[in-house]
Amino acid sequence: MRWSVARWLTVVVLAIALGATVDPAAVPFSGTEKLYAVFLLDGQAYFGHLEDVPWSDSVELTDVYYFDDARKTTTDLSVGLLKRGTELHAPADGMRIRRDKVLAIERVGLDSPVARAIEAQRAIDRGTAK
Repeated sequence: MRWSVARWLTVVVLAIALGATVDPAAVPFSGTEKLYAVFLLDGQAYFGHLEDVPWSDSVELTDVYYFDDARKTTTDLSVGLLKRGTELHAPADGMRIRRDKVLAIERVGLDSPVARAIEAQRAIDRGTAK
């Protein structure tokens, strides 16, 4: 009987610990796209899909965009964004950011100018890929 109670308590404690580390809104199969903004201490901001493992010393962004001069874009939006990967060193998709360099992480509203600029840039990229 004691072994069963100890095992049950272990399962409950593990379930509570796991539940505390999982953000239900960030689960990939929950519906709409989830975009995040990662603001760094040096003033730079990156936008994309966030993978945030609480016990890791870094966060990872994929499908990464960052601010550019809106006057250089072909959209009529007030925000200009560039997709990361077009730089001279042609980085692969995915970007690890050390937690000690992060000022804040916020969810991006899907109706925000940033989300609209990302969708516009994706549409442009799809058009040039054909």
